[in-house]
Amino acid sequence: MSYFRPDIEAMTGYVPGEQPKGRVLVKLNTNENPFPPSPKVVEAIRSYPFEELRKYPAPYSDPVREAASQVYNIPADQIIAGNGSDDILTILFRSFVGEGHTVGWLNPSYSLYPVLANIQGGEHLTVDLKEDFSLPDNLSEKAKGSKLFFITRPNAPTGNAFEKDRLRSFIATYDGIVVIDEAYADFCSDNCFDMIDEFPNVIITRTLSKSYSLAGIRAGLAFSNKEIIMGLHKVRDSYNVNGLTQAAAAAALLDQDYFKNNTNVVIETREKTAKSLSELGFDVKPSEANFLFCIPPINAEEFTQKVKEAGFLIRYFNTAGIDNYVRISIGSEQEMNDFLTLTESILKDNK
Repeated sequence: MSYFRPDIEAMTGYVPGEQPKGRVLVKLNTNENPFPPSPKVVEAIRSYPFEELRKYPAPYSDPVREAASQVYNIPADQIIAGNGSDDILTILFRSFVGEGHTVGWLNPSYSLYPVLANIQGGEHLTVDLKEDFSLPDNLSEKAKGSKLFFITRPNAPTGNAFEKDRLRSFIATYDGIVVIDEAYADFCSDNCFDMIDEFPNVIITRTLSKSYSLAGIRAGLAFSNKEIIMGLHKVRDSYNVNGLTQAAAAAALLDQDYFKNNTNVVIETREKTAKSLSELGFDVKPSEANFLFCIPPINAEEFTQKVKEAGFLIRYFNTAGIDNYVRISIGSEQEMNDFLTLTESILKDNK
């Protein structure tokens, strides 16, 4: 006998990328930043008044929201903070999805969406991307019937950024809430912040895990109009972001020089790596994220195993439609050079 709800008992939970234990491996599988956090983050944590840990943190995460407001030029009352953007996504599902409600997303996309839908008892509406991973024709028609629709831009795991004009056309005709998940937007040539004021039904989510090197501290943000943000505050946990995270996230956001320098290096390394992999026979898809999605010239699962045996982790998705691809996070320039040398060796041995 199980004490869980039948739908929880039956569902499969989210499967994160492998986290190595014991053996030291180069992690190019979970899209983490190769650089350490800003020195100002370290300073903020070291100078944190630890006697304050006996008290509850700022319930609305004011330090983070005010820092984000300054950086993005968006009023603080249009921003909500979370324990990573996954916390934000959970708040969104709890806010808008009840049992039997339909939630939509693109395919392939972030595999946490169906898990969160299942937890809420929601129905799935999956809209397949085209073969080149671009948006399908008649997205508005295909998304009909859902009350919440997720668009990941740049998309995960494919790395491409959908055309904004096509997104606008979709949003303008969609009756529900459109969530634009911008976890990787800092590595992209543009973003969708301008749509917050343009449309009343848009929510944009961000994370500090990737471009700000804070995956271990857990900090995320969402931006929308004031009314939607006020509603989300009703649903979030009372003190959902701890005091140390608030201090670290605010410091990271305000050190824009450090952030921009590291982000530019990641983008440059991404482009160099894409060119090198293409020369080695990989079919590399255009990416505006901090990873590359590509088809190796040998079996994708076999390639993933071979690089792991040699000390590198990359991501293989055993999922129909993309099971011939691997996703490679962009590490430091040295890590990527070592990975390319290893890849060349594997391909030579495979001939």
